[in-house]
Amino acid sequence: YQSHVDQCPKMTVACPLKDHGCKETEEMSREECIEHVASKTGTYSHLLMIASILSSIVPSSSTDAKEGERRSYVESDGGYESMSSKVLSASPKAIKRYVSTDGPDPSGNDLGFSEDEVAGTVGRYEGIGGGRVDDKLMSLVMTKITGVQAELTKKDSQIHTLQDKVAQLETTLSTKMSENEDRDFRLSLMENSNFDGSMVWKIPQFSQRMDDARTGKYTSIFSLPFYSSRYGYKMCLRLYILGDGIGKGTHMSLFFVVMKGEFDNILQWPFTHKVTFKLINQCGARDIMDIFQPDPLSSSFQKPKSDMNVASGCPRFVSMDELMLDGFILGDTIFIKAEVDTAMMCHP
Repeated sequence: YQSHVDQCPKMTVACPLKDHGCKETEEMSREECIEHVASKTGTYSHLLMIASILSSIVPSSSTDAKEGERRSYVESDGGYESMSSKVLSASPKAIKRYVSTDGPDPSGNDLGFSEDEVAGTVGRYEGIGGGRVDDKLMSLVMTKITGVQAELTKKDSQIHTLQDKVAQLETTLSTKMSENEDRDFRLSLMENSNFDGSMVWKIPQFSQRMDDARTGKYTSIFSLPFYSSRYGYKMCLRLYILGDGIGKGTHMSLFFVVMKGEFDNILQWPFTHKVTFKLINQCGARDIMDIFQPDPLSSSFQKPKSDMNVASGCPRFVSMDELMLDGFILGDTIFIKAEVDTAMMCHP
């Protein structure tokens, strides 16, 4: 009969933690009590109560003297009901030392304390509030604790997996954006490039560029590439506004640069074609012009091994006095024209 009473789901019982902070003080059937403890909110609040009980226990031998000390310790803090209220108002991190969600603690316990320890400890102190801990409910609570930890561990693993995927996607996105920027830049160069061996280079904000050259921020600037033909030589210009070499400080220096191109393997080397430079007078007056003939023995005109060869051209292209004459700088802008003689050039 007694065994039936202990297991009967219809038997009237009270919440085993009613004297330790549970607000449910009315008696209920055992199956209702199990539901009361096992509900989503019930599991969490009862775990906090158990943590409160364990936090008030000072580990030592269970002598009567020590038992009295434990009672005094709890009563001095306002009793279990007060302590439970404090724990209930705390964040979940506050009980991390009792219910570990980060995996095994240093001593090897999966939850910070084992079922046997909880059952044994609460069993030793079941007389504190006059209540009796139901073994079945205790087993249920511990099962819930284990389940909660397993679920948290699973969620943590899923979060790490998702974080790794996000990092991979960010890396892929960054790579794709760089590729798109490079492609757009190449398309822009193609759209703004000439394929007839000539180009007109517009240089705005000339006074600012001159200041940059004077301070050493940018001593030279490069033009966009241009081509002798659609499948011909790739070239650009390099300008030293305050001069370079023998023209430094007195002249503006302009140089021609042979660049590494896609079709170099089917072109004739060295580059030997005459180059003409012009500083255009924007008021219709006489342009300033200079012509140079590439030296076939110079490394500047051999087949490029790097992105571009060493620049070569006119270190004394325009004197600073001539540059400041009317018509060459208009609207803080100058125009330079370069033209390669393609008459004798063999096109692929």
